[in-house]
Amino acid sequence: MANWERREADTLADAIGKHRRRNPHLVEDNQLLAIVQVAIDESANTISTNSGDVQRHRALVCAICRGSQLYACDVPDGWSENCALIWSNTSEFSPL
Repeated sequence: MANWERREADTLADAIGKHRRRNPHLVEDNQLLAIVQVAIDESANTISTNSGDVQRHRALVCAICRGSQLYACDVPDGWSENCALIWSNTSEFSPL
């Protein structure tokens, strides 16, 4: 895995973790996101993971997020470079 892919995987996993901690009442969504979080953490720790794996995990997060309308998305389908889940849970302005 290239360094940027590892960083992207870590960022996604961290954002999922922060979202889950901030929203414990979203039990069903958090259970699904936890599965993705474990998988993306494993991917981030493996040098054989490629960008396709990161994209697959992103697609799963998008399906969960759009299906439950967790965050407003600025694209009708696929991954947004301005992912609201990541922005809300990793920006310097979001609470820890």
